Formats: sequence, structure tokens, C-alpha cells
Amino acid sequence: MQEIKAKISDILEKLTSETFFYYYIVFVMISLPVTEIFDGRHSQVFASQPIIVEMAGFLGGFLFIVHFIKHRHIKYYPSDLFCILLFVFALLSAFFTQNYSATAFGFYFDEWLSHFVGYFGLMFAGTMIHDKQLRKNILKAFVAVTVIQTAVATLQTFGIPVISCYWVCKNTYSDRLAYGLTQNTNWYGGLSVLLFACTAGIFLFTSNKITRNILYAISMLCFYTLISSEARLAWVGSFAFLVFMIISMIVMRHKGYDKEKLKSIQKRFLILLAGMTIVVIICIVFFGRIISRLNKTSSELNSGFDGFGSGRGKIWRQGLKMYPKYWAFGIGLDNFRDVYFLDPDFHGDEAVTSGKAHNEYLQYLVTQGIFQFITYISLLIYTAIAAVRNVIHNEDNEERFINWILLGMFIGYSAKAFFDCNIVNILPYYWITIGMLLTKKSQRHFGYHKMNKAVSEKK
Repeated sequence: MQEIKAKISDILEKLTSETFFYYYIVFVMISLPVTEIFDGRHSQVFASQPIIVEMAGFLGGFLFIVHFIKHRHIKYYPSDLFCILLFVFALLSAFFTQNYSATAFGFYFDEWLSHFVGYFGLMFAGTMIHDKQLRKNILKAFVAVTVIQTAVATLQTFGIPVISCYWVCKNTYSDRLAYGLTQNTNWYGGLSVLLFACTAGIFLFTSNKITRNILYAISMLCFYTLISSEARLAWVGSFAFLVFMIISMIVMRHKGYDKEKLKSIQKRFLILLAGMTIVVIICIVFFGRIISRLNKTSSELNSGFDGFGSGRGKIWRQGLKMYPKYWAFGIGLDNFRDVYFLDPDFHGDEAVTSGKAHNEYLQYLVTQGIFQFITYISLLIYTAIAAVRNVIHNEDNEERFINWILLGMFIGYSAKAFFDCNIVNILPYYWITIGMLLTKKSQRHFGYHKMNKAVSEKK
């Protein structure tokens, strides 16, 4: 019996090891685009991706529980508390939902409770990756995803679809828009912000000349497909990334960072801007991109709030209208469409409703309530503060650059999230990024100040 217990204990130890968490993350990252290829070949709409994220949820929840049962005397960190709170409020939202059928049996890109557990599990796994090489390998996995998605998206801009675009396809084929393997141009635009920030960031900070040149080419191709998706939210995310880079370089100069290294980063940044400018010109002159979207933006700004962002203003207004009635735990986990059906003043049909808020923050507020919204926003603020502190004060240059890259990805995605949807095959990458920014060595455990005070008093 003791031998069996020892073997089980050894298995559980391996399951909660840094190496296993690493493989858990990379498997989800790579399997999503790969299964999207085969789903597309078999004309399946959102078949494998929700299943993969759900599996990640069951496994991630199991690993989280086992980790804390097996390691009872470890230090606890704010990220651990966030994981617990996020799950609790998601569970309460599902329990108090106004539409149990939609919550439990959503379809296509609807998010189930198990999907949210998958997000939180991936974030927790990211916080467990301390080894520098493993962290680099996860960035390489991001590059691999970029190559897969960008290759398909580039072919689409030349009239070779590869897979069908199943969601909001109007003009997608005729205008040769990029949607990659995500089945929607806006979803691809949102994902491409994260991927562009990753590849551009590696270009800016890598010391390897060959890697630098390859990543520059990949980042420019990714930016080309980003523009070719004609998703204006991707413009917002890209602009936020660039502004972040400018501000971060100014801050690092003020903090006395090595002048030669900073000068090299600044030169590369100018090369990046030059390349982006050339891509924009090519897209305007040869592909007829951008100008029509600018004209549409100008028209929307003059049409009132409801018309803003392709009708996002009207969707936001409806969500905010119904929020006060279900303020605590929301209208139901990912049940945004019910803000129409439960409104006595609504007399339209399903065709004029929206299943998503088209604003990831509003989505949390309306569907999961104020407590989840505060928890989520607090997590993002805490992540940004911890990451900035790490970039400024980390004495290991490689670690600094890894965090700098991840922070740029985080900022870009967080900005475009004001106009995008919560999509089950896109969000895992964002939650992995958050987790990678919140490794345990990047945080201060509970009781840190008290322990330091005690040590100081002894001295």
C-alpha cells in the first residue's frame, strides 16, 4: 500500500511540475490552429476548438487543486487568489443565470463554465513557468502560431481561402480579406495584434542576427494580414503597442538603462516603423485597403452613438440598460443575447440581436456582474504593475526582454479588447500571456512585507 501511495504521489508531483505545465500550455497553443485547419477541411464550424479549451479546463482545474493539496506549506500569491475568485464568480454567474439552457448548452463560439476554467488554468500554468528557456520556448510557440495563421491569411488576400469564413462573411471573399483560421475577420484582427506584438517584440530585443531578420519578415507579413483583415480594432491594438514601446523606451532611458542597448532597440524600432509604413502604403495603393475603413469611421462618428463602431454603440447601450437589474452576478455566463430577450421594450427577432457585447470588459460586467468585473479589472491592473516593475528592475537582461515582449502583447490586446468579442479559440493566448507576466518570482507572496519587517528587526 505504501508503495502504491508513493507511486501516486510521484505521478502527482510530475503532473504539477513546471515541465508539465509548460507542455500543457504549448499543447493548447499549437492544437488550436492545427485543429482549425482540419475543421475547415471538413466544413465544420467551431468543432474542435471549444472541446480543446474545455479539456484544458478540466485538466487545469484538476492541476490547480492537486497543486495546493500536495504542496500545503508553500507561499501563496495574489495570482492564486485571482484564479479562485475568477472561478467563484463565474460559477455564481452560471448558477444565478437567467437562461440555464444558454449557459449550459451554448453553441459555436459561446463560452461555457469549463472554458473559463480553461482560461484560468492556463493563466495559473503560466505563473508556474520560471525557467528562462521554457519561457523562451513558449514565445517560440507564439511564433509558430503566427506562422501558421499568417500563412493562411496571406493566401486569403490573394483569393485562396484555404478554409471557409463562416461568420459575418459579407464581402470577405470578394474583397479578399484575411481571417486566417479563426473563421471571422475581426477575430483574426484581434489575434493578429497579439501575434504582431510578439514577433515585433522579439525582433526588437533579440541579440541573434539571423533570428532578428527572420522575425522582422514574419512581423511585417503578420502586420500585412492584420491590415488586410480590415478590422479597425486591430488598428487600435497596434497603435497601443507602438505607444507603449515609445513610452517604455523613454522610461527606461530615464531609469538609467544601458545607453548602447537602448540605442540599438530604438534603431530597430525605427526600422519597424519604416516597415509598417511601407506595408500601409502597399495596402492602400495596390490592394485598396484602409481608405474605405477611414471613410466609414468618419461617417459613423457623425451618425450618433448607436452607429459607432459598426453598431457597437447600440449594442453597448442595450447591455448597459439591462445591467442594473442583474448587477451582482450578471444576466448569465456568456448570455449577452438575453439583454434583448429579457427587455420588455424589445420587440425584434434574434436576427437583430448580438450574442456578444463587442467589448470584452462590458461582456464581463453584463454577463457575470460587478464582482467578476472588479476582479477581472483588478487582475489586469495588477498584471500591468507587476510586469512594469519587472521590466524596470530585473537585473537579468534576457528576463527583462521576455517580460518586455509579453507586456507589449498584453497592452496591445487589452486595448483592442474595448471593441472585440470574447472568443474561445482566441482568449487562451491572452490568458497565457497574463500568466507568463505573473510568474511567482515576478510577484510578492502574501506576508512578504511582514516577513521582511521581521528580518529587518532581527538585524
